[in-house]
Amino acid sequence: MAFSMGTLYVFLAGAPLAVGGPGALLGLYMGLVPAGFVCGSFLAGRYAWRLSRGMVLVLARILTCFGLLVGLLLSALDITHPLAFFGPCMFIGIGNGLTLPAANMGAMSVRSELAGTAAGLAAAMSIGGGALVVSVAGLFFSEAAAIDALLTTMLAAASFALLAAIHAAALDRRAGDAA
Repeated sequence: MAFSMGTLYVFLAGAPLAVGGPGALLGLYMGLVPAGFVCGSFLAGRYAWRLSRGMVLVLARILTCFGLLVGLLLSALDITHPLAFFGPCMFIGIGNGLTLPAANMGAMSVRSELAGTAAGLAAAMSIGGGALVVSVAGLFFSEAAAIDALLTTMLAAASFALLAAIHAAALDRRAGDAA
């Protein structure tokens, strides 16, 4: 959850620097990520129950990494329209919309009598961890090649989230085999 939120925080911190432009238009483009979150949350509510929690986490993180890779490819091809950056970033929202319900459910289901504590601790860790991720990512931002640096740092955070999701899926599978 920390790296998933960190990916979002890096986007929020770096997008105005990387793309710039008129405030209203920038705000409109930045709204694509929350729109992606709404879509991801809808998909989680509608279809995620058909898959294991670990599989949902892995698929969500793969979608995020895919979107960011597409953004890097478009940047490498020197396609500079704002939608070439913000469109692929929409996958951050889709991935987080799928990830957060599954991750929260996993955190709260370990010991049901401590669900409130688990929810609070998970939220604190995701916000604090996300803040740490964006602090480190800020070291790599500059005006020159800002879009590439931003997409690369978001992809790095999303890749760590994918690794954590793979580990969680393996633990989920092992716990299911033991039961």
